[in-house]
Amino acid sequence: MAFGVERAVGGIAAAAGEAADVHELGHGLSRALGRLIPHDGFMLSGLDPLSQVSCFLSGEHTYSYPSLRHVLLGEFAASDRHPFKELWYGAAQVGVLGSGVREERRSLRLHEVMVPQGFGSEMRLALVGGGPLWGTLALVRERGRACFTAAEAVHAQCLVTPLARALRRFVARGTPRPLRSVRPPAVIVVDGADRIRAATPDSSYWLRACLPGFLGSDDVLPVAYWHSTFMARSRRGPVVNRVPHPDGWIETRAQLLAGTDTGEVALTIQPATTRTLLPALTAWYGVTPREAAVLHQAVEGLPAKQIARRLDVSPHTVNDHLKALYRKFGVSARQELLATLAH
Repeated sequence: MAFGVERAVGGIAAAAGEAADVHELGHGLSRALGRLIPHDGFMLSGLDPLSQVSCFLSGEHTYSYPSLRHVLLGEFAASDRHPFKELWYGAAQVGVLGSGVREERRSLRLHEVMVPQGFGSEMRLALVGGGPLWGTLALVRERGRACFTAAEAVHAQCLVTPLARALRRFVARGTPRPLRSVRPPAVIVVDGADRIRAATPDSSYWLRACLPGFLGSDDVLPVAYWHSTFMARSRRGPVVNRVPHPDGWIETRAQLLAGTDTGEVALTIQPATTRTLLPALTAWYGVTPREAAVLHQAVEGLPAKQIARRLDVSPHTVNDHLKALYRKFGVSARQELLATLAH
């Protein structure tokens, strides 16, 4: 079995390097897992490492888009089994639903989502690596097939870190830049049931941009903001999400409307600003705290000598950190770095 895990790890790494888009990434990771942990469908979600909001999705033969809202709502209810936050902080990052244990009798996800759609078993993986939760993965089996086994859960646990590493590699393999768009930002107001109550003319364009490669109809586009609106209501404050698009990064911001207790949320979508994007890039690209300090000063336009004085380090150290940043971001010089990140 050790060979099977090793082969899966190799397939996971290859998928991250070869995928042209998020959909190819999901299918590649599914294939890499398939021999070791057979499954009929999957749902992969990358998470903003700062806000923990879903920033990209890939799935096949899994829960319907309308039912994803109920699945997400379950993450904010204490009654259902294996919420991803619990797996993130738990002793194991893998949980199985559908095994028939008594605790599953009250699972809304099992009885109101899985079973009606023909699924009998689900395996959840919280993709933790180095502390942060980088994404989530749900594998499903149809009813009539055997439930995911304890041995398969052990194998999945061995693959959590490689899968998290694959998400980071996929996101950080290109030079980061804010999305260049001449369209004005979108402003969308959604009601307490997450239906669009009002929106600016370009809202469909921006929602679709948050779901790269998505070919479905406009009535399914709200899946792009559900997680953000749930988070905004749960935290009672603004929630920022940074979305990696093939042409650059997008920024979304969700916030409860003042003066109402109906759960209405205002959502803005626009090209990512440098200030908002930098903390996420620091996480995705593995930028160290000292490198990040230099980066923030450089973005302000300070020369190396002044950065050195501010940070109380030598100019040589500043230049070493800048060279490390060039390498990680795929640029060759300071001006290219600043031009790339500018918005």
